Amino acid sequence: MHHPIKRRLGTLGVLSVPSVLSAALSLAAVPGTVAAQAAGWKPTRPIEFVVPAAAGGSLDRPVRLIQRIWQEEKLLDVAAVIANRAGGGQSVGYTYVHGQTADPHRLLIVSGPLVSNHITGRSKLNYTNFSLMGQLYNEYNALSVRADGAFKTTNDLLAKLKGAPDSLSVAIGTTLGNNSHISIALPFKRAGIDIRRLRTVVFPSAGESVTSLLGGHLDYVASGLSVAAPHWKAGRLRFLAVTAPQRLQGEYASIPTWKEQGIDAVVSNSRFIMGPPGLTQAQITFWDNLFRRTVASPEWKKVVQQEQWVDEYVSSDGARKLLEREYRETREILADLGMAK
Repeated sequence: MHHPIKRRLGTLGVLSVPSVLSAALSLAAVPGTVAAQAAGWKPTRPIEFVVPAAAGGSLDRPVRLIQRIWQEEKLLDVAAVIANRAGGGQSVGYTYVHGQTADPHRLLIVSGPLVSNHITGRSKLNYTNFSLMGQLYNEYNALSVRADGAFKTTNDLLAKLKGAPDSLSVAIGTTLGNNSHISIALPFKRAGIDIRRLRTVVFPSAGESVTSLLGGHLDYVASGLSVAAPHWKAGRLRFLAVTAPQRLQGEYASIPTWKEQGIDAVVSNSRFIMGPPGLTQAQITFWDNLFRRTVASPEWKKVVQQEQWVDEYVSSDGARKLLEREYRETREILADLGMAK
């Protein structure tokens, strides 16, 4: 039976937010202004685009691409600055943006942990606590090992894990119960492995989890395909499986899917854009329109093809329905892991 989980993830500023600028933005936030209520609302101050993970990971890279497109194509009249607020399995970033009530000059990129942290009780915040702009895109996950390691196929790895699930260590970023964790829990469960006994090591970002594998500190890694792809292309990693419904195209066509290896598991990871609670419809509409223009950019299309992202922008109302379904499906697999509260 096919599991339903499918995740539908002036001049622009420098790559992180200095504390002085962050403080200035906070002091400048004046919610409920007359301008914010107007139908033709647009930003009047610098934008703080929060990434709830460390630089270099699967959440950080698309935001930097957006920043570059806004700058090069002059799509935004004010400055935009990226703030990496990692920690707490992304909860630090979520909590920070949630606290900026009614400030439309704060943006947040969101992935599975916003949902999973709520289900596991790690955070009181859920997607319903934010103003939702839309779904940006989604991507598939990959299971990777070192190219010079002992595991050549998924059967090699599964044979080892079936007898002793805790005999090997798997790296993920950025929290237990997130999409990367589910991307191995689902196929492993269907392969007959006791997934509650998996030895899982969590890193602040997906990029750091891959780096740890390359350093020989762990045995395999579950991550977004795009995070591990540069190391695969350089011959340092081997992809054992991808969570797509069928083989990907182009240079990734050689990577086998779980399904073709006899395990019916498809998992994809959405990226959503949100803002603080209390934004007006005019403000949400502005950001929705801007992101629609952004994903229509030739530069965006080029990177989407390179990274094998699923280019599927969904506006606010449709994205909320996707999140409602994702919440139900994520609770199901987290209950199997013994993590649902």
